[in-house]
Amino acid sequence: MTTIVPQRPLTEGTADIAQAFKDAAPALLGFFIRRVTPEEDAADLVSETFLAAWKSSKREGIAPESIKPWLFGIARNVLSQHRRGGRRRVALGDRLRANITTDLTADLDGAASGLAPDLAAHVRQLISALPAVDQEIITLVYWEGFTQEEVATILGKRAATVRSRLSRARSVLAGQLSE
Repeated sequence: MTTIVPQRPLTEGTADIAQAFKDAAPALLGFFIRRVTPEEDAADLVSETFLAAWKSSKREGIAPESIKPWLFGIARNVLSQHRRGGRRRVALGDRLRANITTDLTADLDGAASGLAPDLAAHVRQLISALPAVDQEIITLVYWEGFTQEEVATILGKRAATVRSRLSRARSVLAGQLSE
């Protein structure tokens, strides 16, 4: 694990703190790994802890034997902030999903397209039987409103390929709908 190295020259006191940071890093990483999901966030939280400690005006007055408990106190605050941020992100995601789901459900059920709900469900079922790339092309063109050239850019395919796949998919869907 890499340790944050200050940009200014170290004095005798800051050398002790830098060494204490190095010594505490594995324990802090374990502290966060046991408390956060996904564990990939743990290393970021260790870095945030070191940054907060380095910025702290109190760091110069910490006795060498008190540095590790002081760092863990900062780590608890960093973890608390991380959890609050997570709760805010989840709440925002829930609100967005509720708004989008309401709009999307109306659209997928045919209200926005003028299709009867049972016909809209049948169309979705037919689309789901297409190859995955054709499904993506159909939904990007008809549900998301992209042009065929834009779809080609999104999928990283040539525009001619998208046009031919779209034409073939429409033919298949038209044949199945006429049955």
